[in-house]
Amino acid sequence: MSNRTGSVAQLGIVWVIFVVQMIGAGGVRAADGTTDAGTPVSSESAIPEIIVTAEKRSEDIRDVPLAITTATGQQLLTEGISDTSQLTKVVPSFTYQTSDYGTPIFAIRGVGFDDFSLGAGPTVTVYVDQVPLPFSVMTRGALLDIERVEVLKGPQGTLFGENATGGAVNYIAAKPTANFATGADLSYGRFNDGTVQGFVSGPIAEGLTARLSAQVERADGWQQSNSRPSDTLGRKDFANGRLLLDWKPVDNLGIELNLSGWRDRSDTQAGQFEAFTPSSPPAPINAPVYAALQNYPVSPSNPRAADWDANQSYRRGDHFYLASLREDWSFTDDFTLSAISSYSHYDAHTPLDADGTAYPDLFIDKNGLLTSLFQELRVAYAAGRIKWMLGANYQKDRIDEVDTDIFYSSNVFVGPYYFPGGRFLDTENVRTTSAFASLDYQLTDSFNAQASIRYSDQKRAFAGCFGDLGDGKAAAAVGLLSSILSGTPTTVAPGSCLTLSTTTFKPLPIVVSNLDESNVPWRMSLNWKAAADTMFYASVTKGFKAGSYSVPAAVLDSQLDPVTQESVLAYEIGFKAWLAGGRAQLTGATFYYDYRNKQLDGHVLNPIFGPLQQLINIPKSRVLGSELELTLRPWESLRISSGVTYLDSRVEDNPLPPAQPRDPLGNLIDYTGESFPNTPRWLAVTDSEYSFPLAGFKGFLGGTATYRSKTNAAFSELPLFRIDAYAVLDARLGIESPNAKWRVQLYGRNVTDKYYWTGVSRNIDTVIRFAGMPATYGIEGSFLY
Repeated sequence: MSNRTGSVAQLGIVWVIFVVQMIGAGGVRAADGTTDAGTPVSSESAIPEIIVTAEKRSEDIRDVPLAITTATGQQLLTEGISDTSQLTKVVPSFTYQTSDYGTPIFAIRGVGFDDFSLGAGPTVTVYVDQVPLPFSVMTRGALLDIERVEVLKGPQGTLFGENATGGAVNYIAAKPTANFATGADLSYGRFNDGTVQGFVSGPIAEGLTARLSAQVERADGWQQSNSRPSDTLGRKDFANGRLLLDWKPVDNLGIELNLSGWRDRSDTQAGQFEAFTPSSPPAPINAPVYAALQNYPVSPSNPRAADWDANQSYRRGDHFYLASLREDWSFTDDFTLSAISSYSHYDAHTPLDADGTAYPDLFIDKNGLLTSLFQELRVAYAAGRIKWMLGANYQKDRIDEVDTDIFYSSNVFVGPYYFPGGRFLDTENVRTTSAFASLDYQLTDSFNAQASIRYSDQKRAFAGCFGDLGDGKAAAAVGLLSSILSGTPTTVAPGSCLTLSTTTFKPLPIVVSNLDESNVPWRMSLNWKAAADTMFYASVTKGFKAGSYSVPAAVLDSQLDPVTQESVLAYEIGFKAWLAGGRAQLTGATFYYDYRNKQLDGHVLNPIFGPLQQLINIPKSRVLGSELELTLRPWESLRISSGVTYLDSRVEDNPLPPAQPRDPLGNLIDYTGESFPNTPRWLAVTDSEYSFPLAGFKGFLGGTATYRSKTNAAFSELPLFRIDAYAVLDARLGIESPNAKWRVQLYGRNVTDKYYWTGVSRNIDTVIRFAGMPATYGIEGSFLY
């Protein structure tokens, strides 16, 4: 531990020396708006002031001792960012992948959670105006008509609660205006990809304002079938809406009502077939599988090329709605009482082809219902040198999931019984109660200390199993298996649960389990304002992620055992500096994460299915990293934003028995010394835009480049699961009115048509890749009135 702490300190010293050199070269802005050399700051060139709510109060980002990346709503629109997964274009330490069953997985600084169930608790929690979207599948429509996004890096459990060990993403919705305003954004591009988004805002009564926003996205399929060239997949059909009401009955009381919802009928993405990796050796009963897949052609290195079962619909039927109410009452000049209540509801129907071929080796129909009731009450005080906050949360979540899988695969038989299908059932009731407190004390004019703490208690009740489809085929096979293992004849009724007891090997009517956990996350930090625009900080944070259940093909009830909560002790030192008369913004951090019982995706040998994914706890692991972000505005017409992140993740212990360290093919390996799956060592992003006069208007030329180094999609060094390094380039060219009321641009995304893939998975018999989008191009326009 001492050696690693020394490494953190050495990297921190490098940052300090670098900043001091920059300060000496460029000058630091003083409180009177001049540099230390006395040069006046140009208001046109200076980077605008950024106000954030990272600590649940409005503050200048320069005064917040946290690593934060922000982007305005206009910036996100300009760069074509319409979904949380695309934040990789603005946050270098943010990564995204799709799970084997199509659910999104977000990670910050290598901290993510790979599970395919709808109710998987994330490590990066997403909020809209501090209202949680507790499950990642709920975030699809969060970017509608937003003012800005704040990405908070590092554990955020003290103020934002559990499941934020990687960080938090807080979207700030554009608020109703005091005067009438309206605007729209329209785009059209390759694959007939069209988007219309707009808002209407203004007063509707004395003290009452409203903002109505709506969005529609449509596109044709972008994937092409290898076996049926005229068949396409990837159609987009998405609609989104939000109504915000702001009411100020008196000057010191504000009430905000948010009613929002979306529906998604888009196609799911098909994987690209890479290899046939059968789970069972050849036998007469599975001969058709070998005949179909043993010589199946590997998908070409073309992002559009893929394959899927014919005569099958892959259209989603996902629906989401949210209602939230927030009240802020400043009952004195120093005290504010805030209350947030919300209810979110997500209904899923998600079909997908999980084998990457035209043979029905694995078709998944994921259905589920997620609901979440959330309540927060807090009081905040700010006067003189002291700021403090006291609060409490209550959250009640319900998870109901039924996955129907059709698998004509090599391994679904017992003796003479072949069963090409089954159901995966998961019902969970989760109650989380917590209380939190924070204190911010200004020790001197230059030094500030902060501390925060939370107590959380979560009770999770689970009921689930692997079940028969109702045709009795799986029931007959598992009945024979039970008879063999138990030594007594067993008959299982069609439609029943098939999960066997690990002690009696008899089918259970349902597997019932409870997971009750409590934890105390905390944070302490000290920061030093070396000048008005320069801050150094050091922090130590303890964070937790709640335990979790998953829905594997559980022939034995032990496969449904939960992973218990993970904890992380995070050390971080960093700085923020506004240099060169406010024309440069430089931030950096070095961090070390000491993990205990980290929840990761491992593999086990199933008595029927062979090697399957299963969540495991890693007793000890760590992440060592650094990041640097720089925004330059050398003159009014040029803006450059760049960021780079370095991550060195490492597993230091194998999972404890009965879990075993296995690769995706079922081979016993040693996890010790391996990096976390899907955790590149280097990530970088750069965006720049140059503007110039053009016939009385403002022309502009810009581009975004993103890079991530190679990584592995699973534990092991198997080439099949390697994700190669890649870089993607976007470009834009346009014109804007002098008063910035309208803007038109031509865009190109992945303009070099780079072939890359973001994930690799093995499902039963095949290894597949998920390719990134090919080159797209089009035109966008926006106006404000």
